[in-house]
Amino acid sequence: RDICWIVGSEGIVLLSTDGVAWQRQPFPEPVNLTAVRAVDARTAIVTTEDGRHFSTADGGNTWSKIP
Repeated sequence: RDICWIVGSEGIVLLSTDGVAWQRQPFPEPVNLTAVRAVDARTAIVTTEDGRHFSTADGGNTWSKIP
């Protein structure tokens, strides 16, 4: 209940694991992100404005494009 992911313009990805403090996670491209689906603090999929999807399994430290 304390885990929250937020995405936004120019590749902004924010993650809170305690419901209080936020950390900006790196994203490989400065594109607008329109959606995020997260399973937990480590696993999430984001959607770019042009419809591409990227996933992370390490809390947003690295991202992989989903074909």
